[in-house]
Amino acid sequence: MGDSDGAHADLVVRKVTVTPIRARSGDPIRIEVVWMHWGELINNYYESTSANVLANGKVVASMLFSYEFGASLGDEYRHTFIWDTKGVAPGEYRIRAEVPLRLDTTPYDNFLDVKEPLVLFPAGAAFPAGEEQGGSAVTENSYWKKL
Repeated sequence: MGDSDGAHADLVVRKVTVTPIRARSGDPIRIEVVWMHWGELINNYYESTSANVLANGKVVASMLFSYEFGASLGDEYRHTFIWDTKGVAPGEYRIRAEVPLRLDTTPYDNFLDVKEPLVLFPAGAAFPAGEEQGGSAVTENSYWKKL
């Protein structure tokens, strides 16, 4: 880590989009995550962490992310994860995106839970009456929606 205590490090997960929200087991699921730097970096502070997507508490996609002194207040980062659901059991899945930072001053905004569950139907099965494949679920951090 740099030569600072990281006291001003702050990442905020702002938005998560899941597409499709209704699919069959084996279909790829696209999860777009937007997070931003909302702190002040001093003394060459840096930290590496993972940006993760979880389904029912299990990591299904991840990438290494380094947060460093070159960041500016308000810098936005976005990444699209693809979850390969091949071999995944049908059912409802609660999606969470997280970018945990060890010394974050506000760890409660390092994650965002998608409100609508992702529903996987059996591979090759017809969708129940009234259900269609597709759709999207978008969840935004409520604080940032006000600004």
